[in-house]
Amino acid sequence: GSHSSARAAGSGRIDVGDGAPSTPRSSRLGVGGYYSLAKEGYEELVKCIVRPPRAEYSLAELGPSRFSYGGVDFERVDCEMSNARGLRLVGSLWRHADDGAGGEWPCVVYMHGNASCRAEALTILAPILAQGARLFAFDFAGCGMSEGDYISLGWFERDDVALAIEWVRAAGAGAVALWGRSMGAASAVMHTARDPTVAGIVLDSPFASLEQIALELVADAGQRFEGVPNFPSFLVKGALRMVASSVKSRAGFDLYKVRPIDYASTCYAAALFGTGLEDALVRPHHSKQIADAYAGDKNLVSFGGDHNELRPGFFIDSACIFLKQVLLLPDDKALAVPVDEDGRPLPLHLALRQTSVARLPGVRSSSASSMQAAEAEMLRQAIEASLMPAAGAEAAAPRGQARYQAALSGFSSLTGTAAARIAPNAAGVGVDATDRGANGGGGGGDEAAADGGGDAHLGSREVL
Repeated sequence: GSHSSARAAGSGRIDVGDGAPSTPRSSRLGVGGYYSLAKEGYEELVKCIVRPPRAEYSLAELGPSRFSYGGVDFERVDCEMSNARGLRLVGSLWRHADDGAGGEWPCVVYMHGNASCRAEALTILAPILAQGARLFAFDFAGCGMSEGDYISLGWFERDDVALAIEWVRAAGAGAVALWGRSMGAASAVMHTARDPTVAGIVLDSPFASLEQIALELVADAGQRFEGVPNFPSFLVKGALRMVASSVKSRAGFDLYKVRPIDYASTCYAAALFGTGLEDALVRPHHSKQIADAYAGDKNLVSFGGDHNELRPGFFIDSACIFLKQVLLLPDDKALAVPVDEDGRPLPLHLALRQTSVARLPGVRSSSASSMQAAEAEMLRQAIEASLMPAAGAEAAAPRGQARYQAALSGFSSLTGTAAARIAPNAAGVGVDATDRGANGGGGGGDEAAADGGGDAHLGSREVL
């Protein structure tokens, strides 16, 4: 297979990276068996943390560089920045075409999740522009088109956030708010603790600490994944120490120090927290823990769904109302744009076609939902590769690949564009799968047209 954790069909064994199969094992494990599993999955665990698959996409998939929306001419300005570690980062600013003539304007800086890229911001582009703000999105180091071999799940990413804010202010932005998801949300908390100029932050599924996430994922693996043994706590903590040592030597950060909750007590910008009640990766109590420790005004919104599921329209509505307040957006700056039956702005790629389409078909963005299910499946495979005995696990990888292909087919038929791909990672482990399409929905249009619920967040393949 193309992935080091691929299992030989019907063989009852796990193929490791060098192609040599391991010895078949019984599902009944003693301490020696646990350590054997940990050794086999060790490399995969380290890669999951610091080198997830890189999202590959083209600039064309970000949409037109110039367009008219709500009676206003817009332009997308693509840029390059050099971060504190000398790595080249790429970003895009969607602004009014005449913004460069002078004057300050309000801006939202969007920060994507792990294994994702700036194209994720397309999911909120329409509602942000419609209420009179501008949007800036960028690829964190080690992600998308930006340079870098590793990510740090917030430790170094907070400096990338600072760089993004500096860039948009140099371009003419006045008030700046942040919107982060998962890793991006954790990075937003860690940056805002030291930056009193941030007007407000939207935090979608931030984690309280990286150590807590890792311990929770492994501690109940036996209940969550069929055939996975329950691991004793002493072994879990010992394995985590080993992983932390390799992470520090390779990526240069201490995973035990990636604790956004420790920064919350010095965050004074207003915050809106969002969490999925069925989130099995970053569980709802993480958002609550950070919110309880948060020094500034805050509100916590819970909604149905898992970590990567489409966010309901009411959450996007709440976020937009929140941003309108913290950015002081006047009513007369809001744009008259095409909306769906629930009054929410149509996704931009649909709105721009509105003049040539008599009636928007009531299509459901099932492609996005299928894709998120596939992404969650890929995460489960990574965990299984590290923890699960080989017996009975042969069908896991093909199932995830099939879901990705179905998602790609559905997305292409909806948007008419090629979906972004997951490229081989820096460690040489290829994932033959298809990631999100970059034009995939925003502000609730596609889903609302089908069943009255707004779709917003096209989730990325996520570890965190």
